[in-house]
Amino acid sequence: MRKMAVAIGKGIYKKEPNYVYYWLKFLIGLSFGLISPVYALLLFSTGLDAFQVGMINLVFVLGNIFFSLPAGALADVWGRKKTFLISSLFQGLAFLIYALFRSWPFFALAEFFSSLGFVLMMGILEAWVVDSWKQNRPTEDYGFLFSRAETAGNSASMLGGLIGGVLGGIDLQLPFLVGAITNFSVLPMGLILIEETWPEKKLKIKAIIKKSVKTAIEGTKESLRNQLVKQVVLFSSIAMIGFKALDMYWSKRFVGLFQQRIWITGYLWPGMMLFMLVGNFTVKWWSDKKKNYLKGFIGMALLASLTVFLSAILKNFYGAVFFFLFYEISRGIYRPALFGYFNKIIPSDKRATILAFDNMAVWSGAAVGLFTLGWVAKRFSIEIAWIGASLMFLLALVPVMKLRKV
Repeated sequence: MRKMAVAIGKGIYKKEPNYVYYWLKFLIGLSFGLISPVYALLLFSTGLDAFQVGMINLVFVLGNIFFSLPAGALADVWGRKKTFLISSLFQGLAFLIYALFRSWPFFALAEFFSSLGFVLMMGILEAWVVDSWKQNRPTEDYGFLFSRAETAGNSASMLGGLIGGVLGGIDLQLPFLVGAITNFSVLPMGLILIEETWPEKKLKIKAIIKKSVKTAIEGTKESLRNQLVKQVVLFSSIAMIGFKALDMYWSKRFVGLFQQRIWITGYLWPGMMLFMLVGNFTVKWWSDKKKNYLKGFIGMALLASLTVFLSAILKNFYGAVFFFLFYEISRGIYRPALFGYFNKIIPSDKRATILAFDNMAVWSGAAVGLFTLGWVAKRFSIEIAWIGASLMFLLALVPVMKLRKV
């Protein structure tokens, strides 16, 4: 362990792209892990109801819908390094606002900044590290880079969750303050450690908007023209309605079942991530064994529906958590399986535009989930909203049944 730490430290000091990449992914994972267990609890603590909490997060979701396409074009204009630094600045500002204020207008502003930071950060580090390595290793397989980076990020997120749960038990805003410091610390590190490999381009804002609209239109046309793509996008969007309701309310429900002890969320978060990893490995096993994705989609939806329903109806903390953790396996299956299926059915020259449409459709599903099931949680209860989510997973099976075996 000591030798590995020394090797990583030397690699970072020498600005070797792979070690810099791992370290930055670790810090990003740590910052988000810190707030994940207590995010919704902070919103609820200010007197907001379940629907209002969902509406605050809706600002983030809408930002992803509208800004994801222009963000990709801006990255080409500004370069990888500058885009990453700007994204870290926005995330740091979002965390800091949550740490300093306790009213909904400031929460909405924080979500706006967070959505900007999120869309600007998507794939930026990955593009940078591949560009950097291509200069000296043009034929090398980069799969191990991403695998190690995901391990670093997930490990940091689990550690951050433990710390965030403890800090949240002291003060719900404290994890956001530490998260803000973590995000701001990325700025000088990125400035020093990242060596730009992508030249800035001269492209006006009008051209960026035009390019984004064109990509959205082309992605929509291609997706609606391809019946297989249309069905899988419907599946992913409907499933996301259910996923979002669970993402927003799990901490509130389980803290309530555990006598309002906030620190328990710090232990639940690493457990959730570990079960998600089981789902990730399940998809890898399918791929290695050449299993068809149709059965995987069906299994994922049935597992999610059953476990969420059982978790919702149980009033015992340990029983409800037990089934909720198994639900996390379905979450771990969801996106990797979709990307695996897309890679099989989408021609390479159409992949970017179709994936852009899928991204907008999925976030639209999240918006519907926040609005509809958020209202159900307010009008009835979180448990009833979760039962509604379990029905959404069953409804998602309808388009799946129209897919061919791939």
